[in-house]
Amino acid sequence: MLRRPRLAHYVAAAALLALAACGQAAEQEVQTTDATVVEESPSAAPSEPALGSAAQPTEFCAEVGRRVSAQDCADFAALSEDAAQGAAAFNAPDPMERGEVHTLQLAISFALTQEQIAARDERARLEAERLEAERVEAERLAAQAEREAAVLTTDNATEAQPGTPAPPPRSAAAPAPPLTPSETVDPLQGETVEFTPLVGRFMRAELVGNGFDIEPLSPASQEVLQDSVTTWNWRVVAREGGRRALTLRTVVEGCTAEGQCYPLRSTSQNYDVNVTVGVVGQVQDALTAAPTWLRLVAGVLTALAVLIGAWFGLRNAFRKGRAEA
Repeated sequence: MLRRPRLAHYVAAAALLALAACGQAAEQEVQTTDATVVEESPSAAPSEPALGSAAQPTEFCAEVGRRVSAQDCADFAALSEDAAQGAAAFNAPDPMERGEVHTLQLAISFALTQEQIAARDERARLEAERLEAERVEAERLAAQAEREAAVLTTDNATEAQPGTPAPPPRSAAAPAPPLTPSETVDPLQGETVEFTPLVGRFMRAELVGNGFDIEPLSPASQEVLQDSVTTWNWRVVAREGGRRALTLRTVVEGCTAEGQCYPLRSTSQNYDVNVTVGVVGQVQDALTAAPTWLRLVAGVLTALAVLIGAWFGLRNAFRKGRAEA
């Protein structure tokens, strides 16, 4: 009887020891988890400022009518201020036949400054003076050669005579000035049309027209550099006759570092084109415009004409065969 209480005491003591061990293990696990969180938090904390620093604050920019970064807005404002009247020319296809393919080229450049105009005029003046001096020298040498030939006699014609003085060395020509838009377009087919659009560092050009198939042959957005001419090209095919209009639209753009471009200033130039229609085209138009019953009658008459022609052919062949028999 005494052993049972002792055994119960032993069991109770073992249970208390097990509970104490479980509590210590749970406390150690909680402490380990807290330490892990504490150790991981310093490395995770800097990531939040890194994400926040990548996003730039935006503000409303009047130049483009939307919210952009302050730096982009400042760049757009500077590009807008730099936009100025430039020079442009294109080869207008007038007149143009329907179905004809025409390559239209638009050339744009910044306007020449007063210094550039003066330098251009000076180069032209020096070139004219050089050509005039060469002409005068050539005439002088030719007259001197004629005088020397006149005093020579027949007896000493075979003797060695002093040669004609060599012409002076030609002076080096001045470097050719850069071409203007009109000079760039002049050699192309069509009438050269000049206008003065607003020109900036980054430009976009578009060509539209009702009654035309227009295919761009160059990038729509390009960079325009100082002392150079930038060109755009389109393949134009007229599909409808009559008086048609082509519209050239040039846009000064501002582009962000990510490549997003916004229009800043624009210029439009309209040009009327007289599209003619050939004889074949006129017949096709007449047949297309004819009512259905008229086309049916034309088809029947054509079939009758073929049958009549075949009948006369058979009759002539039959008569010829009987005559030969």
